[in-house]
Amino acid sequence: MPIQRTFKARIDINDIRDPASSVGAHLSAKLQCFGTDERTLTDELCDMLCIWLGIEAQRRHAATPTGLSAINLLMSKTTPAEEVRNGADLELIVSSPFGRKRCLIQAKVLDPDSGKLRCDSTQGWRKLRQQLVAARKEAGELVFLLIYVPGGLLDNQAYTYGTYEQGFMEKASGTTEACLGATLIPVDALLSSTGRWRYKAKLRQPAPGVFIDGIAFWQLLLELLLCRRSVWTDATFGADPAHVGRVRVFRTLEIGAGENPPEQWAHLQEESGRWLPSATGHRHQS
Repeated sequence: MPIQRTFKARIDINDIRDPASSVGAHLSAKLQCFGTDERTLTDELCDMLCIWLGIEAQRRHAATPTGLSAINLLMSKTTPAEEVRNGADLELIVSSPFGRKRCLIQAKVLDPDSGKLRCDSTQGWRKLRQQLVAARKEAGELVFLLIYVPGGLLDNQAYTYGTYEQGFMEKASGTTEACLGATLIPVDALLSSTGRWRYKAKLRQPAPGVFIDGIAFWQLLLELLLCRRSVWTDATFGADPAHVGRVRVFRTLEIGAGENPPEQWAHLQEESGRWLPSATGHRHQS
């Protein structure tokens, strides 16, 4: 049987950004210190986000949030019954009173020693392209390449939640925000409509560890929730995703904002600039 853990709490949408930013910073430090692989880092992304959002919910317990930005958060992480050897590393499902969005994410590590992606070979790039093409056939625009960037290229911020790995890491030399330790690039920025790489370089880096079209994990999460990216596709909140698609996944993370009245959620989306003042994702109406 798959292993699943679920929690439910009422939080303020302002409480999401720090835990989600801290996840990127933690992963970048762990990669820099220990050269960790993408499966371990993907596990930690899901685990630490659940832990830190749970802490935020506990902090709010004495004074339950009210008003426009208060949401009922339902969050679960699932490990499959058997190892997935050829599929997406992470399935991210986001839901609201208007429906749900399903993302497929393929993760790769930017190696702290070589400064290259660990798939940097003719065969490795071919396999990655095939994985992204297969995922896009199933999930459309909501397919992303997740690049784990080592902390030595970033600025070592902690964003409220620090970890052992961050304290252990030597002084960082970069100026890029540490939340970009988990950088996501949309598949459509990488592949053409025919499934070929758009650019000869495949991934464009204006500076080491900085990727054109890349955004931090926290930003993608809020863009999805606040309808700055894609549209709600299923009117049933909390529906079992069932994993019926062709692409199998290593880990599933489901984040639901449910039980809010639809009119309140519509207002929240209209006011989304409060939480995403610098977001660059395309806005789509529900």
